[in-house]
Amino acid sequence: MTDTTHADMSHEQSLSHEQSLEARLRAHHQDLPPAERRLAELLLNFPGDISRYGAGELAEAAGTSRAAASRLFRRLGYRDFNEARQQVRDAQRWGSPLYLSSATEARRPAPGNNSATGQNATGHDSGALEQGTGLESAAQGGSSRQPSARGTEGQALSGSQSALGGLDADSALGMHLAQEQDNLARSFAELDQAALGEAISALGKAPRVHLAGFRNSQMLASFFHRQLQLLRPDVQLLPRPGQTLGEDLVDVGADDLVILIALRRRTGQETSLLDCCRQQGAKTLLLVDPTCPTTLAGDWRLEARVASASPFDSYASCLSMIQAICTIFYRQNIDTCQQRLREVEALHDSLDELSRF
Repeated sequence: MTDTTHADMSHEQSLSHEQSLEARLRAHHQDLPPAERRLAELLLNFPGDISRYGAGELAEAAGTSRAAASRLFRRLGYRDFNEARQQVRDAQRWGSPLYLSSATEARRPAPGNNSATGQNATGHDSGALEQGTGLESAAQGGSSRQPSARGTEGQALSGSQSALGGLDADSALGMHLAQEQDNLARSFAELDQAALGEAISALGKAPRVHLAGFRNSQMLASFFHRQLQLLRPDVQLLPRPGQTLGEDLVDVGADDLVILIALRRRTGQETSLLDCCRQQGAKTLLLVDPTCPTTLAGDWRLEARVASASPFDSYASCLSMIQAICTIFYRQNIDTCQQRLREVEALHDSLDELSRF
């Protein structure tokens, strides 16, 4: 393992054990002087806004001073505001919904529609430019105060718009659709087609295929498992209900294919699973999002973007990629796949399992 790899892993491990900004704010909240408490309450509502705005802008939105803001961050155990901002940006990169929430979320421009900058807003993959905010409402319970501070991208931090109000259903759906289309377009435009082709070839040659995923990725692994089970034999889902990983990994053999879905937020078990599978001679395919560190390595890696117009990641592009893999595999092995589908349908009929309605 390289020095760089050790450094990356050490950095991530140290950050994961740090007390979060929210936890620090809650621990100190009752003892804070009024000037610091106003800023603390704003940040408790939307801690992710530290990544978007400067200390002075946040202080003004909370109706306090820069000096009070500096005292607050030191009281919380940070060297300065920038250290707190970096911790929040790490939390956003890992996909924490709390830190991806923003008082400006409801008025964020849709991807590809930022005429002021000519740039695409890409949700929380890379951070979007904000227009308008409800920061001061979050801090002051909907007060009509309108500070004149400017955002870090030159956007006004003004208006008493609440974070959840003022966005009609049509606008919300438009933003959602635009972000989903952007995710799909960019995921497939950036797709490593050589890796895709080799992985699909391995999918046809492997004696057995094992699907794995943790947390929300388990849902995607389960869907992938079901689709592949219709197209080829010996497809397993890891771990099976009631089992630990070791009880299932013992069956992973040489030349098997292990497909690991590891979208953020990852658990740490992914590395152990991959190491074990490699030691047993299996090939590995990773379906990840762009935030996944390269220290999590497989034989092939495919990336799906998960940016969202909400605090919660979108899995549409990953589902589409799964469907594309199954479709290509089916077309390349149409005779054997069709035979298996006929056998499945015959069993459905004989067991009278499915309704005709």
